[in-house]
Amino acid sequence: MTNRNASILGVFAHPDDEGSIGGCLAKYAAEGARVYVACATRGDGVDAQIKDPAIATRETLGRVRSQELACACEKLGIQPPLFLGYQDGEVDKVPVEDAARNVARIIRELKPLVVVTHGPEGGYGHPDHLAVSAFTTRACVLASDPRAEFGLSSPEGDLRPFAPAKLYYTAIPRSFMEKIPAFRERRADIRGEKLGFVGVEDEKITTEVDIRAWMRVKLDALSCHRTQFEFDPETKQPKTFAFSVPEEQRLEMFGHERFVLAQASMAPSTIALNGKEADLFAGI
Repeated sequence: MTNRNASILGVFAHPDDEGSIGGCLAKYAAEGARVYVACATRGDGVDAQIKDPAIATRETLGRVRSQELACACEKLGIQPPLFLGYQDGEVDKVPVEDAARNVARIIRELKPLVVVTHGPEGGYGHPDHLAVSAFTTRACVLASDPRAEFGLSSPEGDLRPFAPAKLYYTAIPRSFMEKIPAFRERRADIRGEKLGFVGVEDEKITTEVDIRAWMRVKLDALSCHRTQFEFDPETKQPKTFAFSVPEEQRLEMFGHERFVLAQASMAPSTIALNGKEADLFAGI
């Protein structure tokens, strides 16, 4: 059972990116943790596809996707989303130090013990993901620096230096690329390029959290993102990649959420005693 003082902050680029760790978000919230998601954009970039034009137009897309993320957070049982206010598709143009200061202020206000963000490979090299990974990594250091000032305290709390106990990167094992053709061949059209998933070397993955009990909640939350997915008319479920592979592979790939421990404030001997961690709060 998670310590009642536990807290998690996920920092992601777009609405629906939180779905990569939706099982963990729901699990820890149900166990009593305070769980937050900060989204760099509102998902209204020029490359964004609108799967159902009856739901949103180019003019309303940012507002609608913000509402979709709020819906997903509610289904996951976590706090309403925070938005950094950057333009979808242009996050890599924001100076890293400026964005890091914005996230560092949030860290000081919310004081999350665990921070989770995109890995430095960005999943499939999406420039927004790469940028968010870089400035969130910097923010965790900046938030703990007593020389860094962020102005007056907010009504919600003080802005004294605070160091998260752990920073994690989300991770997809590289072995999935080799074993599962559907994953290896999957592409995303970003800025006119077809980007494929890169994956993380299996031996670099430090943490695997069993979220099989939370798969239904995770999928229900993903169903909030109606502008981003096509839906099966019979099951009413989104036609996500999770349903495009056989059941055995589905459980192997999505029954656990995987991470790379990027920063930790505790001694290495307390992080993992036997192989991989099974809990984001292990050692805290």
